[in-house]
Amino acid sequence: MQEKIHFIGIGGIGMSALARYYVAKGWAVSGSDMGESELVNELRREGIFIFIGHAAKNVPRGVARVVRSAAIRMENPELREARARDYEVRSYAEALGDLTKQYVTLAVSGAHGKSTTTALLALMLIKAKLDPTVIIGTRLAEFNGSNMRMGKSRYLVIEADEYDRSFFQYAPAVVAITNVDAEHLDTYGNLLGVIAAFRQYIGALPKGATAAINAEDENSVKAAKGAACHIVMFNKKGRIPAPWPLKVPGRFNQLNAEAAYQVARTVGVSKKVAMDAVRAFRGSWRRMEPLVPLDPAAFPKATFFSDYAHHPNEIKATIGALREKYPRRKILVIFQPHHRDRLTRLFKDFVTAFDGVTHVGLLPVYQVAGRESGEGKTTEDLYQAIAKRQSVSYLKNFDEARTLIDGQVVVFMGAGSIDRDLRKHFSSGLFKAK
Repeated sequence: MQEKIHFIGIGGIGMSALARYYVAKGWAVSGSDMGESELVNELRREGIFIFIGHAAKNVPRGVARVVRSAAIRMENPELREARARDYEVRSYAEALGDLTKQYVTLAVSGAHGKSTTTALLALMLIKAKLDPTVIIGTRLAEFNGSNMRMGKSRYLVIEADEYDRSFFQYAPAVVAITNVDAEHLDTYGNLLGVIAAFRQYIGALPKGATAAINAEDENSVKAAKGAACHIVMFNKKGRIPAPWPLKVPGRFNQLNAEAAYQVARTVGVSKKVAMDAVRAFRGSWRRMEPLVPLDPAAFPKATFFSDYAHHPNEIKATIGALREKYPRRKILVIFQPHHRDRLTRLFKDFVTAFDGVTHVGLLPVYQVAGRESGEGKTTEDLYQAIAKRQSVSYLKNFDEARTLIDGQVVVFMGAGSIDRDLRKHFSSGLFKAK
């Protein structure tokens, strides 16, 4: 008899990847989410029955397991119903952690660059014919637009996020730490708390495990100090042995490729194979993803990108990469702050993050369900502070953002609803329409 599994909050990037894994394993998969989305529609086309909205009646009878997103709170009616029926309930991190114990797991962690590094690592193993299973927090053209690849080998490649202390649930054999930064401070309090969490994560690795550490990232080095596992330092003195032949710009992507290789080589991937894999990489969803207007005549001279950057250092890195690629063009950033707590704690850094662009358009803060206190800095505050240093507009909604577009390089930036809004007017330059 086919086993059943139900996902509460299935529309998230991690949850959807895990749901796809269970479909590939032959399980009957159902789920629920608060709203329709492109990803939800894709899951439906793949045979997953999805409810919009959360209700106790959505939980099927006889499920073997219920998996909840980290955003799902204890009072959620589906979660309460599952517990009342005494079903096995796992958080996303716990469920993914269960899988890491069944494979030789290669994990990528860090404040920034996780998705790209995970993608490059996966492609290196695929090129080496190691046939890994991959669960990643973005969509890849090489996976036909999916965020999951089902392999037949003993290798599992995952993106191991520190949000909500998720990575404590995993049991990897090899990890890469791209960098450690002041992120998810609603979980960790301050940078010292983040470093302590990474120290605990690396420190839990057994002696036979390996951790690849960015030697020029002071916080990563601090986190790795005293670890029992084998430590491999890359980017020593700010140098890597040779440039990686990437199509995507930015020094941070060179470091991502180097981090991926330091993990891949532990399972026998040669530098030549890794180079060939990197050379073929086209980029990924929401990481400087090229966009194509649905009405090309509307903006004939503009060049468009969607980017997930929502932390000041990510914003600076993306702007730097675009400046490298388009040194003589005007750059317009349309930014939606993500999570009021992050905006408040890192406000001074956000004010200076957009230096170097021609104009900034600011949308209202995206309120993260279950994580907002209703206090702190607002987009209006950010607008007033940035206006003292550069050209900026306050935008009430996405439609107003379109009025700023002329012939510039335009990047829509943020981790909230901005990408959903822009897809009404743009298609991806990476993926074929389904």
